[in-house]
Amino acid sequence: MIKTRFSQYNGDSWEEACQLFLKKRYESEGYQEMIAHTQGDLGIEGFTRTGIVFQCYCPDEEYESKKLYELQRDKVTTDLGKLSKNKKELIRYIGSVKIKKWIFLTPIVRNKELISHCQEKAIEYKNNLEMKELLDDEFDVLVQDEGFFVEEMLYVKAILEEKIDVNVATPSLEEIINWKECEAESVQILFRKISKLFNGNSNAEANTNKYVDIIIRNLIKGQNVLDELRDNHPILLEKLVRVKSGIETHIEQELLLTNLQPKEFNRVIQTKYKSALESEAFGRMISFVLQEDVIKEAEADWLVRCPLDFEEGA
Repeated sequence: MIKTRFSQYNGDSWEEACQLFLKKRYESEGYQEMIAHTQGDLGIEGFTRTGIVFQCYCPDEEYESKKLYELQRDKVTTDLGKLSKNKKELIRYIGSVKIKKWIFLTPIVRNKELISHCQEKAIEYKNNLEMKELLDDEFDVLVQDEGFFVEEMLYVKAILEEKIDVNVATPSLEEIINWKECEAESVQILFRKISKLFNGNSNAEANTNKYVDIIIRNLIKGQNVLDELRDNHPILLEKLVRVKSGIETHIEQELLLTNLQPKEFNRVIQTKYKSALESEAFGRMISFVLQEDVIKEAEADWLVRCPLDFEEGA
């Protein structure tokens, strides 16, 4: 399996995802899947009636950058060779439309030399007189990874019943310290609020210090997660923000009326947010880890920005 920012794939699952990407993206251009047949692979997985053909490739295991590049490069070379070998057969399927673009779809690109290789092959085939019957004068060879299909990602994951995940590193101690140095006022707010969670605790000061660091860690990681969603799943982020804002609107009112102890009230608010996400079907759309990151980001954000506070002695 190859792990990417959004998912993980082997050869079969990548090809399945690609077909859904392409059918969704290029429906209006008459996309046709080239289903495997008895005469074997013709070097393309599908094509549009506008002159774009596609070939999918994903190795079944992780490789370091150099090895992955070599496998991808050789696959490009081999499958482009099939255009020449199967020229007459391909024309039977694509008709009079000449191929303008041959796009190599692979989950992740780790070496820019693959782009250079594709450019070299484009020039080679474009200047091959024997290929004029099949290829357009402006024939090009491109490589695209899953990032080219972020708008189709939610659709595909729903079809395959996969959940969206975001791979964001846990902030280091140095990042937490740097945040505290830059946000001194926010740190004071956190200490004041969180100390109320540990009133009467024999280790109140130590627990407060530790929990402040946890909240800052959750805030940094959560905001990095939201940045990833903003870049790659903007519609999903918009829905998350709407749910979060709806919960936030009522926090201060509920604080005035509650008889719950601070820890219990904090737990109730998190549970309420989780229930709201699940009611909007997020439980079926996002992974457990992503859901937890989103909930913890909200708690941290509310504590820093003041909507979530606790009465003295509550």
